[in-house]
Amino acid sequence: MQDENNNIVNEPQVEYEDIDTGVLMERPFNPSQIDISTKNPTIDLLVKRLKSEPPEIDLYPDFQRKDDLWDAGKQSRLIESLLIKFPLPAFYFDGTDNNNWLVVDGLQRLSAIRNFMINKTLKLTSLEFLKKLEGDGFDDLPRNLQRQIEETQVTAYIINPGTPAEVKFNIFRRVNTGGLIMEPQEIRHAMNQGLPAVLVKELAQTQEFIEATQKAISPNRMLDREFVTRFVSFYMNDYRNYVPDLDTFMNSSMSAIKKLTDKEREKMKADFKSAMILSKEIFKNWAFRKSDKYPEKRKPINKALFEVWSVSLAKMDEKQRETIKEKKEILFDKSVDLVKEDLTFFNSITTSTGNKTSVAYRFSSIEKIIQETLEA
Repeated sequence: MQDENNNIVNEPQVEYEDIDTGVLMERPFNPSQIDISTKNPTIDLLVKRLKSEPPEIDLYPDFQRKDDLWDAGKQSRLIESLLIKFPLPAFYFDGTDNNNWLVVDGLQRLSAIRNFMINKTLKLTSLEFLKKLEGDGFDDLPRNLQRQIEETQVTAYIINPGTPAEVKFNIFRRVNTGGLIMEPQEIRHAMNQGLPAVLVKELAQTQEFIEATQKAISPNRMLDREFVTRFVSFYMNDYRNYVPDLDTFMNSSMSAIKKLTDKEREKMKADFKSAMILSKEIFKNWAFRKSDKYPEKRKPINKALFEVWSVSLAKMDEKQRETIKEKKEILFDKSVDLVKEDLTFFNSITTSTGNKTSVAYRFSSIEKIIQETLEA
């Protein structure tokens, strides 16, 4: 069964991507640049940071991690651990802004502490040892037990300012253990608050992007923003200068958005929207998909095809775009033939898509058929 956009219901709308670069990074960064300090704050100090206005621990960064994945029983047993002096796992914070620690690992534990001590919504339940405290909230506890919780020290690792972005990215990815594991794009977003995050979010929410992709790219887990970041990365950097791996390339590109002038950012937005409009006009509902022309069943959207077509069309001047509109059938046919008949191109958008050779081949191939269409 198909929906109104000709998508097959219950089938994946974005194709799985084999991004392997084939590059082994034996020493990905200089260990001397890693700056992580160990602190032993009390629970009371963490609570004060959570309660301050504005909060000095950010439980609600702009990505889809859920802060209340633990049920009341699991939250209660964490509080019980504090009461019986069982040690808690270490917390990890990004301390780039000392006035606003970003939680890297420990979100569920901090949420349980907040619910019990600040919001007062948690009543102890399903305890293992302290059954007599079941049903109690923080205010119901004797003062000596309240004080015991407040004075408990925990271990916190703080990623200090100056730590290289690629180090932070790998720390985020490796130590995030509880609840919902962060996707690479969510990590990028958390690390690049301000202009970069706002720009990527804004582009992902444009009607032009949503229509060109036929609402097939979910905003859940920032998948839509990952697509946009792929565009931004190769729009800002010539593909010939691409150095694997793709995650590191996208991280540095997103960070570099801060260096753009207002005029450069506005031009990028305009070019992105123009590329989306042109993609829809040329390929209609088959944009960014491996496809025969007008097949009965469309394939999912392909990330590498989105990357190469969005950037290539965005780089055109207005005269070239008008010419392509007039010759869109020619370009559509050439694009279908390229996927069907050029095995190297097909592989470049299917396997090891983050490989330098794959990136160069798919961009040069699309450049070639665009130029042939313009000259036809």
